[in-house]
Amino acid sequence: MNFEDYQYLFKFVLIGDTGVGKSCFLSQYVKGIFIQEYDPTIGLEFESKSIEFNDGIVVQNQLWDTSGSSQFMAIQKTFCQNAAAAIIFYKIDNQDSFKSLDNWINILKQVSSDKIQTVIVATHKDLEEKRQVETEQGRKLADSIGAKFFEISNQDKDQIDVIVNTLSFNVLRLISSSKINPLKSQYGVKMSRQQEQQYASQQTDKTDNNNNQQQFTPIKNNPDNIEFEFPKETEEDTITPNKATGSPKEPQQKENGTNQQNKNQSRNVFMVLIPIIFAYGFYFLFI
Repeated sequence: MNFEDYQYLFKFVLIGDTGVGKSCFLSQYVKGIFIQEYDPTIGLEFESKSIEFNDGIVVQNQLWDTSGSSQFMAIQKTFCQNAAAAIIFYKIDNQDSFKSLDNWINILKQVSSDKIQTVIVATHKDLEEKRQVETEQGRKLADSIGAKFFEISNQDKDQIDVIVNTLSFNVLRLISSSKINPLKSQYGVKMSRQQEQQYASQQTDKTDNNNNQQQFTPIKNNPDNIEFEFPKETEEDTITPNKATGSPKEPQQKENGTNQQNKNQSRNVFMVLIPIIFAYGFYFLFI
């Protein structure tokens, strides 16, 4: 995809403990593929998908999936910087993953702007019989930090689409209401050259600024159990997914056995550095 095929590019980060379903969530959103077997992320990876609003505004959502392992903490902090939105994960059948949310929230507070859009997502909703974390616990935590809360099954692609695309709409609304400046990198937004020129032109005309603000049409087919931020009178408008693209992933194989893992530790470190260097290049290019 041509990087100028969008008006806006938004950086989203997916964070949470290892094994909570971040990579599966990402695969479903970008490719429509449900990952059956658990394969932990080594370091980080990212994918991109473009969506088009009825108004003709095209947004490229760039989603960064970071490893939940503590050994990659420095990477996690680095790539949580300059994010437009964060999706924080735990799974309802694992109490420890819920307890870890305080740590992930603290990381966001340290490195993100005060305008970051945040969602807490509880996965494994389809494993109700194994539940260890009650719905009200997750909702209460989300309310305490001003975040939205969802319980989902990663097999439900429609609900995943709604979560990500609604975050995009909310970021667009912050731009249109001048609550964030898309020219400043800390807000996790990049504009195309044409959009930058249009935005700069609008800023020079202070008198007509309010009249010239772009209005964005929200998403159709929202599940009834999800509460959104957009105006009620526009709920029936549509958003059209468009031009889903994925960035290359570095294949990684999990080492079996402690002895083999220790023997190949140096080689693993080298292999981890390759996707990180690659990702850094894209990170500075886009943001």
